[in-house]
Amino acid sequence: MMFLNFVWPAPAEVPVIAPCRIEYQLDGVRVEVDAADAGSVPFEDCEPVRDFPTWPGKQHYSGLLYMQGVQAHVGFESLAERSFLIELDRLEGIRSVTSQPMWIRWLGADPGNHAPDFFVRFADGSRMLVDVRPLQRIDAEARAVFDRTAVLCADFGWRYVVYSEDSPIRDANVRFLMRFREPRWSVDDTAQVLSGFAGTISEAAERLGGSQDGLGTCYALIWSHRLDADLEQPLSLRTLVTWRNDA
Repeated sequence: MMFLNFVWPAPAEVPVIAPCRIEYQLDGVRVEVDAADAGSVPFEDCEPVRDFPTWPGKQHYSGLLYMQGVQAHVGFESLAERSFLIELDRLEGIRSVTSQPMWIRWLGADPGNHAPDFFVRFADGSRMLVDVRPLQRIDAEARAVFDRTAVLCADFGWRYVVYSEDSPIRDANVRFLMRFREPRWSVDDTAQVLSGFAGTISEAAERLGGSQDGLGTCYALIWSHRLDADLEQPLSLRTLVTWRNDA
């Protein structure tokens, strides 16, 4: 899972954490509880605690992304957040994704309020809280907030990720691959055809029957991580791909 590269660990020396309250909205009702009582809240079913307003001249792009894995539209407030959701949609085993799932309110801290960007529930029951922030915008204040959030997640047994990927080439590649996430591109006998394969996209497409259908299936296999490719370089027919042994 690529998101393991962005796990924000709880600090080795745990900072003094102010008393904490969690605010969320479920079935239209706003609720606030002590953090100690929030671990069992079904945040995957909660509504966003903040709106996504728009106004003339707004610099951040917001909208909804349809995620094939959860069969639902998920809101985002920036292109960086959209990039995270696209990458997340490439994973199997995602049960649900919630935008702006909660307010974390540390009483007496500065800053005292934080609304993480996403809450992810996996099919195996594990959970992940996510903030999206480009590296150049992670200053001392943000680090303090992320450290406190990491401690909270550790207490809940959740994974905490600060997604800071900032690669225009990778983003363009993955947005291109999105069109091949539809079930029509999947095939049952792929393992026999490409088992142990290492070569170019063009050669893989030929093994898959050639023509546009073979090429489309090849792109679908890259999207679903069954074929590995270096997405930090522009995709082309000469891009090298390898079959994942655990696919």
